Amino acid sequence: MKFPEWWTAPEELLDLDGHCGPIAAWSVLNYFGKSFTTAQIISACRHTKRYGVFAVHLAAGLKELGLQVSFHTEPDNDIGSFEMRGYRRLKRLGVPVENAIDLSDLLTLRRRRQIPIVLYDTPSESGHFSIILGTSRGMLRLAEGKLLPREEFIAAWTAPRILRQCVFAWV
Repeated sequence: MKFPEWWTAPEELLDLDGHCGPIAAWSVLNYFGKSFTTAQIISACRHTKRYGVFAVHLAAGLKELGLQVSFHTEPDNDIGSFEMRGYRRLKRLGVPVENAIDLSDLLTLRRRRQIPIVLYDTPSESGHFSIILGTSRGMLRLAEGKLLPREEFIAAWTAPRILRQCVFAWV
């Protein structure tokens, strides 16, 4: 199976402010042969103009749309009410909140066909979701066509407020 190119996502997703979460969800769903409307994806991920998508809502949304998921994070001492609803949703869906994992474990699970959607920091200090497709010569291959040195990714993934959050999805 070939992973869909992010720019082939529906225009409605590409035009969203904070579109990286819904596009990651669309990409993973397409990869596993599941088809949903953009409205269903946006709703399931609880995308808002104010927040974009929280990783916990992304995990819950993918679960509700028929994928198996796991959600990994460092402890979060600053959970707002909207994000807390996502944690309650995950609990209702039977998805435990698991400890954050390191990059080597993440890549091991990727080789087992579990697709990792990671949240990492950007130079503008806003979180960004991307799918890690694999590695190539010490670089991480991201779904949007970017190659990122491991050290640069680890620094962005372990930045304050990011909490090494990762959602794995599989069938």
